[in-house]
Amino acid sequence: MSLIAGLSFQCEKKEEEDNTALLALAALTTSSGDCTVTAPPRASINTWQSIVTANGTATISKIGSVPVVGHQTAALKLTAKNGTTVALSGNSFVIVYQSSTCPLTTSTRTGFTPTSLTDSNSEFTNSYTVSGSGTITFTAAADYHIFFYAIPSRGQAASVTYTVAGL
Repeated sequence: MSLIAGLSFQCEKKEEEDNTALLALAALTTSSGDCTVTAPPRASINTWQSIVTANGTATISKIGSVPVVGHQTAALKLTAKNGTTVALSGNSFVIVYQSSTCPLTTSTRTGFTPTSLTDSNSEFTNSYTVSGSGTITFTAAADYHIFFYAIPSRGQAASVTYTVAGL
């Protein structure tokens, strides 16, 4: 009798699986943006980039959010000359990439001099923290992205104000 019952279970029509939970999990673990950034030890992060083409002052307004944890991200893209300065005002981690296009894969500590930025390499590879104000002065002409990663529970925000001179 158990053999007949076992065979009848095999002949049942299988219902399609409900993937709602998997789709919800995927939505929670991906974020929108136009630039993917590798910032070890974190996984790849999608964020929005703002392109700087002229000298002046602005506040970053295109901000991404890391799913689940709600951390804020943003990136500035610029073509720097030797002597271009970016003065920053805010509270965020700051990571520089020498790259003209996304994805941003390898950060750098060369091609610029940081002033009044705290070394935070223990949080992210090649990172600094701006807490109040600081400056990045480029010493090598190239295309760069400045990536901001902020943890709101620490009082940080990716809406950093910046002033660019010497483009």
